[in-house]
Amino acid sequence: MPDKDTDIESQVQTVDWTAIGDYRTALREPSRPPSKGGNTAALHGHRLKIGDTWYSFLALGTQKWVFASDTLTFDWAWDASGKYRNIIKDSVRTLDKKGTPVVRGDRGSKPTLRTAQTRLPARRSEWKD
Repeated sequence: MPDKDTDIESQVQTVDWTAIGDYRTALREPSRPPSKGGNTAALHGHRLKIGDTWYSFLALGTQKWVFASDTLTFDWAWDASGKYRNIIKDSVRTLDKKGTPVVRGDRGSKPTLRTAQTRLPARRSEWKD
């Protein structure tokens, strides 16, 4: 008999051409000051609300992949806990309000994630713990 968790992870579902209700992003890596390159290429969590349901994925930058006037289709799957609906980034297809296919957002990837915290711009002896 298959395990319930395995069934949840293996099921890929599709959301067909629909509009979004809300779009939010949040930084997932430690932030950096503008003098060090800023957060432009940092990993962000992107969340889409369709109806009463939230879907999410991780991507570089805060640029929206879908505008409010667009329609989109994508595949998604449950995470291991069965709590989050994770969008499969390669499956996202978007049409603008005229029906023309468009590609939005930073679809690149990074070899490693940023883990170091930003330090104060002062000598170590001047830091207050």
